[in-house]
Amino acid sequence: MSSSFRGLGIGISAIFANQRALDVTGHNISNVNTPGYTRQMISNSSSMYQKLGQSGNGKPMQLGYGVDVQEIRQYRDEFLDKKFKKESTELGYWESRLLSIEELETVFSDNSEDGLQAVMNNFWNSWEQLSKPTGGLVARSMVKENAIAFIETVKNMDSLMVNFRRSKDREIIENIGRINDIAKKVAGLNLEISKIESHGVTANDLRDERNHLIDELSKKAKIQVLEGSTINIALEGRLLVEGSRYEQISTIPDTDNGGFVQLAWKGSNEELELSGGSIKSLVESRDIVVKNYREKLNEFVKGIASEVNAIHITGYGVGDTPPALPTHRYFFVNALTGDESDIDLSTIAFNPDLNDFDNIASAEEAFNNEDNRVALKISELRLNDYFSDDNYETDLTERKFNFDEFYRNLISDLGNKGQEASISVDAQKLLVDQIEYRRQSVSAVSMDEEMSNLIKYEHSYNAAARIVNVMDEMLEIIVNKIGLVGR
Repeated sequence: MSSSFRGLGIGISAIFANQRALDVTGHNISNVNTPGYTRQMISNSSSMYQKLGQSGNGKPMQLGYGVDVQEIRQYRDEFLDKKFKKESTELGYWESRLLSIEELETVFSDNSEDGLQAVMNNFWNSWEQLSKPTGGLVARSMVKENAIAFIETVKNMDSLMVNFRRSKDREIIENIGRINDIAKKVAGLNLEISKIESHGVTANDLRDERNHLIDELSKKAKIQVLEGSTINIALEGRLLVEGSRYEQISTIPDTDNGGFVQLAWKGSNEELELSGGSIKSLVESRDIVVKNYREKLNEFVKGIASEVNAIHITGYGVGDTPPALPTHRYFFVNALTGDESDIDLSTIAFNPDLNDFDNIASAEEAFNNEDNRVALKISELRLNDYFSDDNYETDLTERKFNFDEFYRNLISDLGNKGQEASISVDAQKLLVDQIEYRRQSVSAVSMDEEMSNLIKYEHSYNAAARIVNVMDEMLEIIVNKIGLVGR
């Protein structure tokens, strides 16, 4: 026969179960704004039953013992989690690419009078002014000032691109440091979760913290998450995290690349090349994108120096008149050697011999101060083709762009790459946002739902408490009042 206290135990089990449910609901509400938190739900089941024998018609009878709390589980969709990590890698790549292109666009910005296009226009215009009969000392001084402005502008652009590479190098080092931190933390969480769950308890909050770290990691590099009894993370075919063990990535100066860092696995120094994520984009921006535009600008400078020098060396200045001997001078020189050899973006300089304005050649014949044909030829250089798609060409058959067209093509190409990156970011962000919306619809805390649960569990708790009160009153009657008649 069932004990008289059995009903009391059933009521108490209901109180405990609803108390746990209220605790979980409160935990959800308190973490509604916690990044990476996954809502939790209590899972109940009926307690083991007791056989009471058979009914009058021969059917077996059972009596339940109340309710048991089975687990406190999370609401997660593993498929959406994996898809989110995969698409986050692409988003991280394109976001970093877009930021790099926008930074380069400021280097090549031509929206002001200080831009290279405006400086080149002034340079050509000053030669055109010198070619006129009215060209004189003022025109010569403008030729010099605009030449120096051109040199300073391209050197400043070169300096900005060098600083751009250094900035990306620092970002790479910082991001690798963050990857190492995440790997160490995930390994530590794996160990802690294993210890806790070995006792049959699910470490939900620690799992949330681990998943949030892995989400962050997936944006920086292309990873593969291997789930089993614990979480393992593979990076480019090698385990970055294996249970409680983890690898670290080192950044080693590369002497073949100007001292900028290259990635390697710490300990073995095996080279590591990332195939996705924001760090891959940073490496590409540092070593490929900016290098490509610097090389094009370098070709532009080499073309200017070569063509202007080729004409200027044939001319004569005002000072080249009797009794002086006629002198041929280069307009641009190599700052390191002082001659016309190997002039490029980093070495171009204004010939100091031309600081005397009279030495600037404008005449094609010596001893003729009214001859400005050299100045006219230099001013007309802007109209001739000297470039292929990427290079300054000495082969006449390969030439198809003049100076202005070549530089505009460079700017246009940079703008197209920026537009491509912007479109890719928008498309990828839309995809990631859609996945995150679906993921949050499953995992995120809904205040409306939690408040509804709060009311539901409160009423259940009160009902369970009422059962205990009723059973208590019944037991009091049985214990204290039955059997008093006749005393």
